[in-house]
Amino acid sequence: MASIETFDLTKRFSSLVAVDRLNISVPEKCVFGFLGPNGAGKTTTVKMLVGLTPPSEGTARVMGWDIRQEMEQVRNVVGFMPEYSPKPKEKALSYLVTLAGFNSKRDKPSLKKQAEELLELVGLWEVRNKKVSKFSMGMFRKWLLANALMGDPEVVLLDEPTANLDPVARTEVIQLIKEIGRERTVFLNSHVLPEVEKAASHVAVINKGRLVVQAEIAELRKFVEKESHSYLIRSSANEELANFLRNAGVEAKIVEAGVEALVRDPKELWSRLVEAYHEKEVQIYEFKETGAELEDLFLKLIGEENDAENKTESNY
Repeated sequence: MASIETFDLTKRFSSLVAVDRLNISVPEKCVFGFLGPNGAGKTTTVKMLVGLTPPSEGTARVMGWDIRQEMEQVRNVVGFMPEYSPKPKEKALSYLVTLAGFNSKRDKPSLKKQAEELLELVGLWEVRNKKVSKFSMGMFRKWLLANALMGDPEVVLLDEPTANLDPVARTEVIQLIKEIGRERTVFLNSHVLPEVEKAASHVAVINKGRLVVQAEIAELRKFVEKESHSYLIRSSANEELANFLRNAGVEAKIVEAGVEALVRDPKELWSRLVEAYHEKEVQIYEFKETGAELEDLFLKLIGEENDAENKTESNY
């Protein structure tokens, strides 16, 4: 059984279609990356799954429970970490117990024991008696993660969990998400592909409310390797070389180490480099394959989706 399934899930706000007939299937006990640019409909999807806003059309099932007909049961099996939330003034440990007590039938001693274990897990044990309002943003995001795990939910939905964090805190939170995903389903809503790639085994990409692709990360990597080759080129005139390659139809961009080029046929790139030497006197100091990145595919997919939509609109 899939932990989450959506069936033509749709959300409209007046004339705006925020989520458009979304169909995804999320396996059990994995980290599932839900990717898309800002404004793609990711947060709206999560809010429908946890009952914060109703669907306009379609439906979804979470651990078999229908979000339209059985939201009370859905809420019993999910934990939710919002992107934005005010910092409470209460102490970290006691407030976890208080919040969990509103929705749990477990007694207070067992809730306190779980809260202690979770604060240990996320690295906040030493500040368990400190007011959450005094936490740094990184500590606060970890506390929100612990709160989402209270009650042992089978599915945890995380909305941009690394938002506004410094690089160290981001790395720590992503590592925690990987650990959590070994025992339950984690629905990781994010627009940061490199972070999702580190934690997730499966991914869905949406753009303007519509599904672009859903696949295993491993399969996407195979696709990238099959479809394209990425090269790093260090030359005597990197800016001039990048412009020359782009004018010749090669995807190229300036990076810190030189010029990064993405091609399907390596022979084509080599021919263009020879031409650059003869026509522009650009000398090549280094030329090596680096492997295409999933981020390149992500940007390409989003771009193709936008191009297809623009062509459709131009036909009316």
